[in-house]
Amino acid sequence: MLSNRPTRTRLYAPNGLEDAALGLVSTTVSGFAGSTVAHHLPERRSDRATLFLHGAAGSWSTWTPLMRAAADSGSALTDPVFLDLPGWGEAALDPLAGGPTIDTVCELVRAAALKLGYASWDVVGHSMGGFIAMHLAARWPDEVQSVVTVSGTTWSLVESVAHPVRNFSVLPNFIALWRIMALLSALGPAGRALVNWMQSARLLRPAVVPLFRHPFRISASVVDALAREIRPPSFLAAVDITRGYDPDAVWAGIICPVTALKGDRDALVRDSDLERLRGLLPASRTVVVADCGHFANIERPDAVLDAMQLVGALSR
Repeated sequence: MLSNRPTRTRLYAPNGLEDAALGLVSTTVSGFAGSTVAHHLPERRSDRATLFLHGAAGSWSTWTPLMRAAADSGSALTDPVFLDLPGWGEAALDPLAGGPTIDTVCELVRAAALKLGYASWDVVGHSMGGFIAMHLAARWPDEVQSVVTVSGTTWSLVESVAHPVRNFSVLPNFIALWRIMALLSALGPAGRALVNWMQSARLLRPAVVPLFRHPFRISASVVDALAREIRPPSFLAAVDITRGYDPDAVWAGIICPVTALKGDRDALVRDSDLERLRGLLPASRTVVVADCGHFANIERPDAVLDAMQLVGALSR
């Protein structure tokens, strides 16, 4: 949430990532299939939080450019909770639990919010975090007050996972990334060593070209964070939670305001995904962000802040 929000700058990727700044403390909540780690302010100011959910190959720090953009504009986020989801950042994924499901992940998110004293939540999710945000809204309509998805995982990816060969042309970049992660996972420690070598040889930035509109204008801190968060087993587990999922059936009952954003050069979300969302939830708003790839929270944080305003998450 923002207060007294003045006009913001419209620079591309104005901020890098900040791993241990901004005055946050951490709380860990454990459950089936692993844990989640909430990064939050030391004192709760209300009983309504804004939950931020990162995507696969990310952690809570992917939201720090957004937090910095808010502060730089003279505003402040109040009661934000930035979560490390199971298997990412500081949160553990239990390899003996058989893998997380969408429900076990959402139950961990809910448990963390309730442990911190928040009875209701605005939820902002990037990529896979957007998929989780929509499921939270469907399962707990009384608690979720609004949803903003930033390049959220929807129909195209779900259908690509279900039929990767038949639907290869739908999201070819995702299918290629998925196969690479499977190979790295099979290599074990050698796969991690390969990623580390690519980063030290400065070869990782070209590898993330499909994810950003202007990959060579992205802060080195972003590329470094992506290198740290390349966790093939966690990525494969994140993909698996979409198997058999039916967005039409599950999301049809969502009653809170929903705004969905994607970049105009987003390689992992299609315009047709936004069209299908409007067909399913006619009251939802969709935004195509100009000159932006898959990471609007890093590339165009102002657009995400504006979307939060649209659903009322910033007007309490």
